[in-house]
Amino acid sequence: MDGPLIPLARGATGFWTNGGTPLPSVDVVAFRTACHAAARSIRGRVARISGPGTARSFHTATITAAHGGGTVLCHGVLPAVAFTASPPRAGAPVTGFVRPPSWADPFAAAGFRLLEVAELTAPLAPAHTGGLGEAERSQVRHWNPGTAGELMFNWWD
Repeated sequence: MDGPLIPLARGATGFWTNGGTPLPSVDVVAFRTACHAAARSIRGRVARISGPGTARSFHTATITAAHGGGTVLCHGVLPAVAFTASPPRAGAPVTGFVRPPSWADPFAAAGFRLLEVAELTAPLAPAHTGGLGEAERSQVRHWNPGTAGELMFNWWD
């Protein structure tokens, strides 16, 4: 694969320029609702939902069930979700992406794009960052993410 299939549009890093047009926020109610619907579909529960912080560009939800579950990452700006086998470690690059599970349909129905492992782990090239704002490109140069997943789901401050 030549690079990520994810459209790396303005807001993909979660950064914007002070004084510039603020970035939109993802629909948190839709994300929470999809989390609970997904958990119900596997007779599970939502163990935890947390939002982005000062240095985190994404929401997380942990869904538990007797036979399944996992962690959902929801981008803070773009309507996109990714899945990991376990919760990300604070401050560390997000790894361990897994393909969208069988219970992911409520996220797609709520308008979230289900990101695939190949998209998230594809090497990032300068050509992929053309749609980003200048503040974002500056952050990319500073943090030097290696993949689209590292760029989108980050702990940059």
